Amino acid sequence: RPPMPLPSPTQGSPFPQRKPPSVESFQFGPWTISTTKSHIVTSQDSDSLSSELELPHLPDMLFSKNLVELRHEKGATMQFLPMEALKLVNAHEDLVHVAASADWLAARQDSPHLNKIRHPYDWTFTTEYKGTLTDFTCEPTERKINYEKLKIQEKILFFDEVVLFEDELDDNGCTKLSVKLRVMPSGFFVLLRFYLRVDATLIRVYDTRIYHEVENDHVLREYSEREEAVEKLTVAREVWTDHNEIVNHLPVKKTVLEKLIF
Repeated sequence: RPPMPLPSPTQGSPFPQRKPPSVESFQFGPWTISTTKSHIVTSQDSDSLSSELELPHLPDMLFSKNLVELRHEKGATMQFLPMEALKLVNAHEDLVHVAASADWLAARQDSPHLNKIRHPYDWTFTTEYKGTLTDFTCEPTERKINYEKLKIQEKILFFDEVVLFEDELDDNGCTKLSVKLRVMPSGFFVLLRFYLRVDATLIRVYDTRIYHEVENDHVLREYSEREEAVEKLTVAREVWTDHNEIVNHLPVKKTVLEKLIF
């Protein structure tokens, strides 16, 4: 019988070694586009981050070191940062009441998250975050993103998807903030999406779409808020969890169009 392998130094350790962050970088003309994917925050980190944000509870899956960055050689920089997104969460009011809130409360009398009720805050982590800008001039515009051009088949030079945070709301639904980006020869497209489903209550999607065409000295940014009560939805339940499809069935509540000049 072969000898048993020796345990690694980290097996059974309360502080296992963590993989270094995965960093991807792509040079696109004057733009350096990079993504960083790191580990979920530890409970020790969570306590200090929570007090920094005034939130009594953080998303169960918070990737505080994850990052998407687009940096122009002239200095203009666009970043997507989970902690900056959480700073825009309402830390003082609970604005979504679940359909079965009395039963929900009763079932969680012993829950460590009961301070969600003692300290009201937006436990859905809804955020109007559109990204963090440095050295851009921001102007309102009437010009919309040319989605027909985006549908044209082009070679994908670079693609990535980065999750900033996610939470299953105590099995009461799902909330998620993520970034997708793709680079084509004609330009780049970024989608920052906040998706929220509160079971038997509502579905909400806040999208920030960013599009740059290489011949332009600016980036277009389209921000939209969509929401509908579940009882008013007429599509099949499997569509509710399809983040790409459900947006086509939610009424638009707000749209902001901006030109970001670099």
